[in-house]
Amino acid sequence: MATIIPFRGVQFDLAKSGAIADLVCPPYDIISHEQQQALYRKSPHNVIRLEYGLESPGDTETDNRYTRAAALLDEWFKTGILKQGSDPSIYIYEMEFGRGKKHRKLRGFICMVRIEDYDSGIVKPHETTLSGPKTDRLNLLRSCKAGFSQIYSLVSDTTGNIGDILGSVNRQPELEVKAEDGVVHRVWTLSDKNKIGMIVRDIADKPIFIADGHHRYDTALNYRNERRKAAGSFTGAEGFNFVPMFLARIEDPGLVILPAHRALFNLTDFHPKRFEDDLNKFFNIERIDFTKKSEHADRKTVLDTMAHRAEHGHTFGMRIRGEHSYYLLTLRNEADMDAIIPDRSPAYRKLDVSILHHLIIDRLLGVKMETHKLGLNIEYIKEADDAVKRVADGTAEVIFLMNPTKVTEVRDVATAGERMPQKATYFYPKLLSGMVVSKLE
Repeated sequence: MATIIPFRGVQFDLAKSGAIADLVCPPYDIISHEQQQALYRKSPHNVIRLEYGLESPGDTETDNRYTRAAALLDEWFKTGILKQGSDPSIYIYEMEFGRGKKHRKLRGFICMVRIEDYDSGIVKPHETTLSGPKTDRLNLLRSCKAGFSQIYSLVSDTTGNIGDILGSVNRQPELEVKAEDGVVHRVWTLSDKNKIGMIVRDIADKPIFIADGHHRYDTALNYRNERRKAAGSFTGAEGFNFVPMFLARIEDPGLVILPAHRALFNLTDFHPKRFEDDLNKFFNIERIDFTKKSEHADRKTVLDTMAHRAEHGHTFGMRIRGEHSYYLLTLRNEADMDAIIPDRSPAYRKLDVSILHHLIIDRLLGVKMETHKLGLNIEYIKEADDAVKRVADGTAEVIFLMNPTKVTEVRDVATAGERMPQKATYFYPKLLSGMVVSKLE
């Protein structure tokens, strides 16, 4: 099914470019304008100048951040700032980090993956994408014909063969950097043809699940189609038929998905008491009143209770503007979702985010599903503390605290050929851009 190949990766020559910590950057889509400018100041060779260059008021069709990125990429090759490996390889990528009370390591690998149409079932998405980011990424790809970051994807490794090969590499990494969030990123080059061949064969009969980077895959698909049309004929071996991916194993205990909490605002005709009565038709409701002194402890109780119940039910935390209470909402009967969205798969109907978006937000609050992605009434927030601030300062009328989506749920919904509601997953940590660059041509 899936076709992966090794490639001659491009990396910084640290003797000429400087320390790796000054050269890499987070994914473009989580970088603020202030962070973008700070990364520019960090080094004249920071990959931000390629991946997410600054715009200029005088930009034109022939002089803009995409054309400047292409010119700079060419310059860095000519001056030796960037160098390409001599042998086709895969690149083992490890992230070591702490989350909560646990210390974790996640180890996968970077390779090139043949781009497949979604209807082939070989590459499976799980989220809906927006057009804006895809246009931006397509313009960059057209100009640079290179990938500065990878799509984060998942493959099954039930036999443990892939894990054994990745784990057998225990020498010092060629690259190691501790990012600002404390995550340690390491890269090893694996050029052993036998080991690479074993991984290639092991993945050949398996689907690939996109975890993070749907925009990048859609962009790669559009670019491939564009280039095929322009060429008139193709063999399938051309670089534009492939996209760089980081592949992690679904079974890896280091995989972490964080929740995205929801803050609702600009609600029409919102009445808390009537809303609570509507919720009571579907949920068991527990109310925890708090004082200024007890609020933090009571919030922790809510989050801990949600986590404890996650394996056996569907529980949300809730707080309403103007009230000094938290609520625990536990769905009474999954069959209610069968009636509300009967045309969806069982895997989709049982998602916490599906219950929240279809039943609570759409049906009970009247914010229709087709408008959720527009951000007119919903803000998606990673940290629970930040979500609470929205309702405490009156910005939001109601917030919902979420448990994270499970990795197996990502697999099951994608296997069913469906896509989750907006911001259903936040895979953590994020890969750094610039650790390994791939030239497509």
